[in-house]
Amino acid sequence: RAHPRVGVHLRRPGKQQPGSPTPIGKLTELEYTVPAMAGAAVDALARGRPGRPFASALDAGCGTGLAGPHLRRHVSGPLVGVDLSTKMLRIAAACTRSDGCGVQGSARDQRPLYDELLALDLETMPLPHLLRGGAGFDLIVAADVLVYFGELGPLLRNFARLSAAGAPLVFSCERATADEAAAGWRLLPSGRFAHTKEYVVREAAAAGYRLIAYEEMTPRVEKGVPVRGHLFTLGLVVWEAPVQGGATKEEL
Repeated sequence: RAHPRVGVHLRRPGKQQPGSPTPIGKLTELEYTVPAMAGAAVDALARGRPGRPFASALDAGCGTGLAGPHLRRHVSGPLVGVDLSTKMLRIAAACTRSDGCGVQGSARDQRPLYDELLALDLETMPLPHLLRGGAGFDLIVAADVLVYFGELGPLLRNFARLSAAGAPLVFSCERATADEAAAGWRLLPSGRFAHTKEYVVREAAAAGYRLIAYEEMTPRVEKGVPVRGHLFTLGLVVWEAPVQGGATKEEL
């Protein structure tokens, strides 16, 4: 894809992707915090709705499922994972609700962690079969995924189309200042993208989201240097029913 629209397909070859098969020691060395921090944001949302678990959730860009255990405990219905990498999805498919995907527990619950795993492009994916005929996802989480997108508008609009009215969206980005990124985002030497808070909030609002919570954070440490990041929790106020091709969300 040409600039200014830059998407997930411009990931640099050979770079480690979020959720990919990384030794635990390497993750510890990187001080990789995003799945747990995204999970803490979902914990906070759950505390605001006691006794009402999310009916369904999308783990967008799920990789090998590192965020999955943090979401599963708050989801009463389908937990769907989507990623472009079939290799990562095979690893996530082996995870159960008791073991794997970052969970080291007893073997009490050997049901799969995810109810469905799909190899799809997040910008264009339709509503999965498990949710067709329903209102859409009750929760979407994208942990360390938007760092592989430059322009965020198409992705956020599709998240809105896939969501039930009022559904929250939690995601992380790497952080840039307005001086560093005049367009609101910039490509880093790592091959990832950084975005300004103002750009993210503006694009989210255009897609129908309002900001619920915001936190500056350190997603990882590279070569001894903390990477600047931020975590967004948004709520869907309005979603656009028409989608490409003239279908409505209910027809997806």
